[in-house]
Amino acid sequence: MPERLARHTLVWLSAEADWQADVAAHEARLTAWFARGFPAVVARRTASDPDPRLRLGVPLPPDEGKQRLSLRVPMQHVVCHQSPLSLRDVITRLDAHLPDDWRDALTALDTIRPARVFGAFAWQALTGLSYVHARSDIDLLWTVDDAAQADALVARLLAWESKTGKRVDGELCLADGGAVNWREYAGDTRQVLVKRIDGAMLEHRERLFAAQDVAA
Repeated sequence: MPERLARHTLVWLSAEADWQADVAAHEARLTAWFARGFPAVVARRTASDPDPRLRLGVPLPPDEGKQRLSLRVPMQHVVCHQSPLSLRDVITRLDAHLPDDWRDALTALDTIRPARVFGAFAWQALTGLSYVHARSDIDLLWTVDDAAQADALVARLLAWESKTGKRVDGELCLADGGAVNWREYAGDTRQVLVKRIDGAMLEHRERLFAAQDVAA
């Protein structure tokens, strides 16, 4: 297992995992969550955080107030981890439970560029609990190698939103492990917020793909 897991990575804990909730009052709910075999997700931490344990999150469904429960666990107590579900996998898992307009919209979205899903659609697919509602957005992660790919993707996402009336949120994932919100990238600011596992900072737009350009 790698020393560090990327943001959005899904992890399953051992039955004897020595995890600790950030808020003690959440321990009973987390115990029940893990007893059902549900995963947690790797969360971002600050660079100054001295705690070496893995920081995880468990987002509860809307009928539980959409709370996000946070916890810490030693890396060695993770028994399994995987990347977020692919959009195609989510469509397959939720097919019978998707309204026709969302099914058609997601199928069209899947043809734009391979993507992985986090947020409400992913958690409903993973747990069978009710996360998706009429006003839900779809949250996606796309890997992009250069500015040309990012620009083409953004243009197609804007066209998809205009045609379907749906909203897609998410991040463009860079080769160096950083990620930038696609809608922010679609703007015209000189700097964009880049998120990494140990924090987030503003970076110049023209430098986002500098390492890839040099390598090429």
